[in-house]
Amino acid sequence: MELFASMVNSCEAAIDDVIGFMDGVSLKTECTSKRVEQNAFYSGYECNTTMNNVFTYGPDGKVFLAAINFPGSWADGSLCTRFLDSIRRRIGHYKICVDQRFPRSGDAWNILVGPMNKRSARRLHPAMHEYVLRVSNVYTLLRQFSEWGMRALQASFPRCKKCLPSDSKQRRLVVQSIILTHNFRTDIVGRNQIKTVFDPEYERYVKLEGYDRIGQYYLQPGDFNSDSDDNI
Repeated sequence: MELFASMVNSCEAAIDDVIGFMDGVSLKTECTSKRVEQNAFYSGYECNTTMNNVFTYGPDGKVFLAAINFPGSWADGSLCTRFLDSIRRRIGHYKICVDQRFPRSGDAWNILVGPMNKRSARRLHPAMHEYVLRVSNVYTLLRQFSEWGMRALQASFPRCKKCLPSDSKQRRLVVQSIILTHNFRTDIVGRNQIKTVFDPEYERYVKLEGYDRIGQYYLQPGDFNSDSDDNI
């Protein structure tokens, strides 16, 4: 954990306690004849039978925490509350960066962190604006890494695009195999998009003038007085 924190800190000096980047993904499954289970796994948003999973990527590009095989009708926020205690025991005083679909207050306080939206920013005391602006924009950058991790899994493993088995045990084995293969390949190949970000060569490249693909999502000083409630 200390190594992960130092890798993130070397990329973003303002943050010294973030060790990973979390995001959720919904995968399609076959329908089941079990009525209660089918009802739980049917997602009204996806209009399909799905299973929800949450993956946490480290700065080395590998998945080091995963919650898999949960009903598709559960949102990321409600799903997350079921394993917060487990995360707390495993990471201690360190933190994981998430997007706005995950809780960051209450039981998740000081465990999950992420960028602040404009509505919340306007409620802050003016003395806090400078600090919040800096930290929120760093979290905006860090949460992008989980998107790259999800892309690595879904693009590299076509099995994710097919309906997974209706049997819960078989479904779990398929997802576990994908995660372990992803981690193994990252070890053997030694490169993926997340890991590359923490390479000194990448650091020199991003310092080129005008290079910032995520800058459009940053919280700006004028947002503290804006009437727009658009999320970051």
